[in-house]
Amino acid sequence: MLCGLLTGATLTGVIIASAAFTESPELRQLVEAGKLPPLDQRLPLAPLIITPIEKPGVYGGAWRMTLVGYDNNSMLTRSLAYEQLVRWDANWTRVLPNVASSWTINADATVYRFQLRRGMRWSDGVLFTAHDIVAWMDDVARDPELQPIPPAWLSVGGKLPECTAIDDTTLEFRFAQPNVLFLEQLAGMRSNDMTHYPAHYFRQWHQRYNPAGAAELMRRTSLAWSAAFRTIYTPWNWRHANIPTLNAWVLSNAYVPGVSTVQAVRNPYYWKIDTLGRQLPYLDTVTFEVVRDEREAMQRTLDGQVDYQRTDFSSVRDTAAVEIAAAEKAGHIRTVRVIPSRSNAIAICLNLTHQDPVMRAVLSDKRVRIALSEAIDRRAIIAKLYSGVGKPWQVAPRPTSPYYNRRLGEQYTDHTPEVSDQRLDEAGLHIRSSDGLRTLPDGRPFRLNICVRSPGSPAWTVMLDQVKADWLAIGVTMEWTLLPEEEFYRRIFENTHDGAVLKAVGGYTTILEPEFFVPASFESTDQAFYAVPWARWFINPQAVGAEKPPESVEKQQNLFRRVLLEPNREARAALMAQVLEMAADEFYVMGICLEPDRVAIRTPGFRNVPASHFDSWLYPDPGPFNPCQFYQEHPASSTR
Repeated sequence: MLCGLLTGATLTGVIIASAAFTESPELRQLVEAGKLPPLDQRLPLAPLIITPIEKPGVYGGAWRMTLVGYDNNSMLTRSLAYEQLVRWDANWTRVLPNVASSWTINADATVYRFQLRRGMRWSDGVLFTAHDIVAWMDDVARDPELQPIPPAWLSVGGKLPECTAIDDTTLEFRFAQPNVLFLEQLAGMRSNDMTHYPAHYFRQWHQRYNPAGAAELMRRTSLAWSAAFRTIYTPWNWRHANIPTLNAWVLSNAYVPGVSTVQAVRNPYYWKIDTLGRQLPYLDTVTFEVVRDEREAMQRTLDGQVDYQRTDFSSVRDTAAVEIAAAEKAGHIRTVRVIPSRSNAIAICLNLTHQDPVMRAVLSDKRVRIALSEAIDRRAIIAKLYSGVGKPWQVAPRPTSPYYNRRLGEQYTDHTPEVSDQRLDEAGLHIRSSDGLRTLPDGRPFRLNICVRSPGSPAWTVMLDQVKADWLAIGVTMEWTLLPEEEFYRRIFENTHDGAVLKAVGGYTTILEPEFFVPASFESTDQAFYAVPWARWFINPQAVGAEKPPESVEKQQNLFRRVLLEPNREARAALMAQVLEMAADEFYVMGICLEPDRVAIRTPGFRNVPASHFDSWLYPDPGPFNPCQFYQEHPASSTR
């Protein structure tokens, strides 16, 4: 059996013996007024002990941030909601206890048993138990209306595990086949729903337990039950306040159009303490100001009105670096190094399974994709966006990744438009119209319409405009279109797109984000934008819209299945290296460049922030370094 760490038991015993548990002054006042139970009745028997990055902090004050418009949910989730069963350490190297205090895994990785913290409570004081996790599995993950396709990260062979509450604090998952990546999946954000489902709260609207409540919810939202229920329970939409949570702060007003400020307040039942036995978090509130655009967000940050936030300032304007340096020199801010984990600045996915047979034949011809890639002036893009700091690169694991593949990253990145012309001629696209534009073999114009999910970003505008100009120079017309999220994903789901772009994940934890390297995904079969039907076939050959891929692709998918079943880490890595070599042969998607390091910005008095950290959705910064330990060095209400 492979055992997890039992963190905090020894130190907690010392603290209990010395009666050293303490809490914030405002909570102590509520206890004294009889409005809140004493602290020892609110903490679990073994709280998770957080060792501060710099030093133990002081109570009081706020963490100020910004939200751009009303579609910035991920910033709230990253900052407030990284409380999974287990968590990544700050260096993104190993999985640590979190909600679960320990775990065991059997030899073939089919049985995972977790020990939860006895006495842990939701923010409304109700006990959190293993039955809450089982309830999420039964009420959501297994419900065909809410989850028509089982979550890929939680499934093996398309089947969900048995999930059992052995008792109130012992939880067991049993898989029919090995699930060697389950622990790492639990540490990422894909499992976020699992620990954000207080059954006592959500079942009042679930049609299986309360038909009257479900009917009222449908009436109120004018939606069918499954859609109506998703508006309530989905933990990352932040459209509802005061939902019971395990997070350090509880949302006190909803993030909906029209509000100018979104605020979260301290959870009196939070289950982490510092090394002095003081209940976390230190800060009273987290406050998000809703601003119009990235420029306004940056200006507020440079003026010292944002205490700590990671923002892609390089995508705002070229002078950002100069302004940041000036603000830091003036003492208004401090910078934190942010290490990108994406495999590329952007992923350009042409649809290799296009419904139009002529377009499919052209786009699935690797010579055409190579020609389009070699026509892109990547150096020009790097100069415009990153002041020349960057490396032309395809969508491939980064050099710092254990899955680094130089051939996959560097191939077809030279800017050689004259060679591109020759390749397109050889691929049968040699006939040009009177205006010099290429035509398809059947005489129609060769035009590509690339879908981009709104609102997009200034950086993507620069990249796609350059790509458009470069492709036009070799006789290929390309237009890119911003689409609302619903319409964007509808086209992907229905496989009606010529191509699409999205964030290029998989640069570091490649094995957990494989969709650009093999038609498969842990998120959704519709994430492999270049071949959605092939990805569906990988998950379930009988699924609607599934299509058996070509022999070479099927061979690669079968190899990736072996990766997912291999319990030995070294053997698994060797198999994944073969998958990546085959990805280089196939050349599914193209990229622009490796992103250079970025910066996060904090105010000088905002403490316990690391000097550097990664940026990823699977490592949802700042979550992995426990924002509950952040504090203001001189807040107005500071009290030790």
